[in-house]
Amino acid sequence: MLEFLEARDRRQETLEMQLANGFQTLLFFTLNIPGGDKTPSGAFGLYNHGLETLFNALPGMRLLVQGSDLLGPYTYFRLDRDPEEVKRACVELESAGPHARLYDLDVYDSQGRQLDRASIGLAPRSCLLCENPAVECIRLKRHSIEEVTDKAHELLAPFRY
Repeated sequence: MLEFLEARDRRQETLEMQLANGFQTLLFFTLNIPGGDKTPSGAFGLYNHGLETLFNALPGMRLLVQGSDLLGPYTYFRLDRDPEEVKRACVELESAGPHARLYDLDVYDSQGRQLDRASIGLAPRSCLLCENPAVECIRLKRHSIEEVTDKAHELLAPFRY
């Protein structure tokens, strides 16, 4: 658990360093894999598919930092585009298919503020297992971690190599 927190702290430090460079829009891409293993079989295949999809959907992205840690693979991008436009494109990508539900695309404006779905007038992300908001299912513990993890592994199956 401590290692997860340390990895999260290092990612936050990297984010803050990148935001200090004054970009119009910063995009952080990683995967949202439930459970303790953040890189199960298929995770890197899905991640690479997500990178390709991002480059096609958002031409002009510039890679800033890329790596992998205990939380899985990640990439920071710079974009010279309106952050709301980028967030809308990211929401479309996260909704492009069942597997895309595992993408985690965070968008930050030039002031370092993270844009969420509500900030652009969209409903919260739905749960992996039902139509309720994911944050609500997590808070109320509607589903066991095993159910959610099993669903994620099912979505990763086509990306195993």
